[in-house]
Formats: sequence, C-alpha cells, structure tokens
Amino acid sequence: MYRTGLLLMLACPGLFAADESVEKTVKELYASSQAILHSARTKEELAQALSTFAPEWVGNMPAGETLTFADLTKEAEAGLAIPPEKRPIPKMDFVYIRQTGWNVLAVYWNSRRSGSRVIGSLYRDTWVRTAEGWRRIRQEKFFPDRPLLEDGKPVFLPVVE
Repeated sequence: MYRTGLLLMLACPGLFAADESVEKTVKELYASSQAILHSARTKEELAQALSTFAPEWVGNMPAGETLTFADLTKEAEAGLAIPPEKRPIPKMDFVYIRQTGWNVLAVYWNSRRSGSRVIGSLYRDTWVRTAEGWRRIRQEKFFPDRPLLEDGKPVFLPVVE
C-alpha cells in the first residue's frame, strides 16, 4: 500500500498538489505563528502563537523521541525567558505543500545562521481541517540539526565529481 502511494505521488505529482488558497493559508499560518512566538512576552501571547497546533499534536524526533503538545508548550514557555530581541528567528524554506482529501502535508527546511554556517533540518508537518480551521496535528523531524552550508558551500549533499 505504501509503495503504491509513493508511486502515485512520484508519477502524478499534480494529483496531490494543494490548491493555491490552501497553500497560501498554511504559509500565512506559519508566518503568523512565528511572528507571535518571536514577540510573545506572556503565556497568553504564547497560547495565541501555539493556536495552530491541535491539542492532540505529536512530534516525532530523529532519535525516536515523541513530543506531545504539553511538551511543546513547556519548551515554548521556557523560551519566554529570552528577550524577544535576542530570540533566534528560524528561516523556513518550503519544499512542497500537498493537499490530500483530508489533510495537508508541508515539507520544509528550518534553518538558522550561525556565523558562516547555516544549520538546520528537514521537517514534515501534517495539517488537518478542524471546526476552528487548519491545525497542525503531527510533525516529523527527519534528522538532528546539522550544518547545511559552510562559507556558502553545501555540506549536507554528497560531493559530485
């Protein structure tokens, strides 16, 4: 079944494309959540930033850890101790956003600059439509943060000779 789905996605990519309005909505939800998270000073503002997450949200991390929405909230609350002007703002580069009949998958690079390096990872989020609108229900981080670029040169991709 999995192979059939993969084959369909590769052979018919347009079949799984998100319509432009859903793609725009999801990107706007990411941007809004990130902006609020960056400037939040109170738990109430933090709750607004996390409102795009469903209460049953689950995050699967590279070493097999599973995070819950409560874990995410606890980590975000710890971030309130960092003054907004000193909080890092990760950059998101979308690889694709695809809509199926019941959800939207968003695959993106999440990265930050550190000196002459760009450090980050690849993520896949699953969004579902709820009575309150689109909500993230699952996040998969494919590998730990690692250098992607160093002095403008890719270090993540294999060397091509």
